[in-house]
Formats: sequence, structure tokens, C-alpha cells
Amino acid sequence: MRTPLKRLTMHNQVKELFRKGFNDSQIACIAGIHRETVCKYRLMSDDDFLIFLQQQKLRNRKLMPYESFVADRIKNYPACSSAQIEDWLKEHYLDFPKVTTRTIYAFVQWVRQTHNHPKPKGRNRQCHPVEELPYGQQGQVDFGELWLIDQDKHRIKVHFMTMVLSRSRRKYVRFTNQPVTTRFVLEAHELAFAFFEGMPKTLVYDQDCTLVVDENRGAVIHTTEFERYVLLRKFTVHLCRKSDPQSKGKIEAGVKYVKRNFLEGRTFVNLELLNQQAVDWLHRTANTKVHASTRLIPDDEWKTEVGYLRQYTPIPLGGVAGKFYNVRKDNTVSYRGNFYSLPLGSYEGPGTKVLLSIKDDQLLLTHEDTRLLAQHMMEHSKGKIVMNNHHRRDTSSKIKALQEELCRQFSDQQKAGLFLEMIHH
Repeated sequence: MRTPLKRLTMHNQVKELFRKGFNDSQIACIAGIHRETVCKYRLMSDDDFLIFLQQQKLRNRKLMPYESFVADRIKNYPACSSAQIEDWLKEHYLDFPKVTTRTIYAFVQWVRQTHNHPKPKGRNRQCHPVEELPYGQQGQVDFGELWLIDQDKHRIKVHFMTMVLSRSRRKYVRFTNQPVTTRFVLEAHELAFAFFEGMPKTLVYDQDCTLVVDENRGAVIHTTEFERYVLLRKFTVHLCRKSDPQSKGKIEAGVKYVKRNFLEGRTFVNLELLNQQAVDWLHRTANTKVHASTRLIPDDEWKTEVGYLRQYTPIPLGGVAGKFYNVRKDNTVSYRGNFYSLPLGSYEGPGTKVLLSIKDDQLLLTHEDTRLLAQHMMEHSKGKIVMNNHHRRDTSSKIKALQEELCRQFSDQQKAGLFLEMIHH
């Protein structure tokens, strides 16, 4: 986008070169502009050119109907990029016109300048280029987290795992609103392999606690679940240091891309919707735009790479999702700063435990014998007691009395008692 000062300088240069005897074609070659632009500038007087500059400031732009939307986004999220704004415009306006990325970039810069919303400057990070790997050879995995705001203006921290194929740069991302567990990681792997329609030979990771227990004189000790999964899937694991751009710069950039292009400025509704929005974003933007490093479209490159990936067949992960928690004396379970009620009598002395698992936005509390004891909506604030009123009292004595009273009205009380007990069960 040319500033008025640059245009004015160009106009003066054209006039000066013309006075020295150069023709329009020669001036265009020297100044690096089109011949028709040279002719237009040469025929303008200084006063005419100043009027032309004023008209340029007031001219209608193709994206002017979206000025207020872009200005509001930049005001609320000053660090957002023009690429992220492009995706927001496509997401919120189904009739958004087909324009080039450069047009949107120029419009965003104009909005920043007009509304005085400069982009904050960040620290430069030094990285080194690495050689392109063969198709199907490697994928890279990393994790991230970011605070979002829900519809009630509460802060929700979302965690995610993202995987990228090193050659084609095709990406996949999966979210959870709970701390990352090995179970989530394995499920996200399966979904990523299904999305890629195959598996790379090697996967590169950080030394993350969900995957690595310890390191013994250079020998890495994996968690039991992850070790079993690797043996089952038969891919090679390469572990490296965190934030190491030389060994996994592709996925480091991918985590930042998910945060800045997809997550920032998004309202959290529920986990299911967030994951669906992420898949839409992958198909709409992340894998269909020209990659800044390779200058190729990831989806087009993936069509070649998929032929080199190892065959993927879904497998059952097995095991029980969740974690055991201690039951308190008041028949509650403490989880992430809140207390969730259990039926009266669930506490059977020290060491009483229940299995806690999360499904969608529901918290499930299950007995060791797999009986569901309680189900609650997740509470995202802190210090709350989430109570089911039926857990406050013991209803078994009233039910027993009702059964006995009803049983006496039958001629064969023994069979009636068995029948009523089965109904109660």
C-alpha cells in the first residue's frame, strides 16, 4: 500500500527524469512502475497531483462495508493478523466477496492507520531453515493452551494437541477444556491419523509429562499407556527439547498459528462446537491457503503425501476414561476448586474412591463396580458446591415402607414382594 509521501516522491522523480530527457518507457524501467502510471503522473501539475492524493484518501474501497467489523476486532484484539481477520470475515459473512489476500492485508493496514490501532511489536525469534523431508517420513506433535471467554463472560482455559505432516504441512488440531491426559493424547492421535488418512513413519514430540515419565542416563521412559500405544501403532518416537526450532519448528509455528488465527477472539460455547469449528477452519483456511515457507497449498501437497503414509486402520483404545478421586466425609468430591455431591452413604470410610470422568460438559462420578452415582454440569468458576437435592436425604427407608404396605394388599405376598423388589431394582 503506497503512502501519500511515497506517491509524492514518485511524482517528483517522474518529473525530474522527464526533464532530463528520458521517455516514458525508460522512466517506467528506472522507477519500477507501469508505463501508464508514468504517463499519468507526467501530465499532472503539482496542484493536480495534490488533488489526486486527496481523492485517494476519500475513495471507496471494495471492503468498506466491513470497516466497522474489522475496526472492532482490531480494537479488542490489537495483535490479530490480517490472515486471522480474513478468516473471521469468511466465517461471519457467508456472502463475503472473493478478493485476494493482498487486498485484505491492504484494507486491514488502512483500518489500523485510519482508526489509530497500530499492531503491538513482539520479540523477534531467530530460527534456522531445515532440509525438506521425504513424503510420509515425519509428523510433529505439540500442545498449547489459551484462555477464552464464554457467553457468560467467564474465563475458560482450553487445551489442545496439534499435529502437522512435515512435508505437506497439512495440520490437525483437537481441543479439550480439561488438563491434557494421556487418554486425550491417544484419542487425538487416532483422530489425526483418520484426518490424514494414514500415519507418518516418525513423530516428533516434546518431553511432555503425559508421554514421558523419566529419563535414565539418556534412555527415555514412556508412560505405560503411551508405550503400549507406540508398540501397537509401530511408529518411531523422536523426543526433543521444548521450544527447539531446529528440530520441530514446523509445529512450534503451528501452535502459534492455532492460537492467533483460530482461537484469539473466539467465544467458547461448548467443547463439541469448538472442535467442529476447528475442523471447519482446517478445511476453510489452515490447509487451503498457500503456506508461507513452501509457497504450496498443504491440501494439494497432502494429495501426493497420502500415497506415502503408512496405512491407517482404527483401533479400540480400551481402558476406562477418567481418574479416581477420594470421597470426602461429607459425600462430595473436590475437583478443580469445586465440590460435587454424591448420594448419602457414598463415603464408606478412609480410602473411598470414585471414578471421575468428563463427557462433553458433564462430570460423571462412577463407583468402582461401574455404577453411575452422580452426574453434574461442569462448574467453571471456583469455590462452588454443586449439589443434587436427592443426595441430601436417604430415600431408601420410605421406599421400603411403601413396598411393605403395597405388598400386604396382595394375596400371595411372597410373589408380590419379589415383583415389587424387581420393579424397585
